[in-house]
Amino acid sequence: MEGMRQTSVTCSVIPAASETVVQLYRAGIPLLGWIAAHYWFVVRDADRCERWEVWQRPNAGGRAIGHLHCNLKPPEAHVGGGPTMLLAEWRGEEAARLQRVLADSERYPFCRRYRYWPGPNSNTFVAWVFRQARIEYPLGRLALGKNYSVS
Repeated sequence: MEGMRQTSVTCSVIPAASETVVQLYRAGIPLLGWIAAHYWFVVRDADRCERWEVWQRPNAGGRAIGHLHCNLKPPEAHVGGGPTMLLAEWRGEEAARLQRVLADSERYPFCRRYRYWPGPNSNTFVAWVFRQARIEYPLGRLALGKNYSVS
């Protein structure tokens, strides 16, 4: 992504050479983990391991366009409010569609805007990626902001 800063990240799982795996993670938000969670994607293939998420502070590290970050944190790192949970994993055509959307995620309309409630926030981004990739996945009740309107 143009204009993004680059950092390195360690990837604990490396798929087969021709395979792309996209994973969805969740961790509780500090002090509010019992009512809200932060969701993010990790894309793994033989050449890369990238964590994609929207963060409350713009340009906080990794490669960033405003609040949209790639590799701000290691893939499985928590966000301070509870343990990291792997929720889902996609391979094949669905993984390829998710990866294409994430690779072009500067199209996300709220890269430079963030609000805890009602959004746009990290969960708004995750819901947007699913819609763009035409994948139905039910984000849980802790995904506050998932229903924020994205035109």
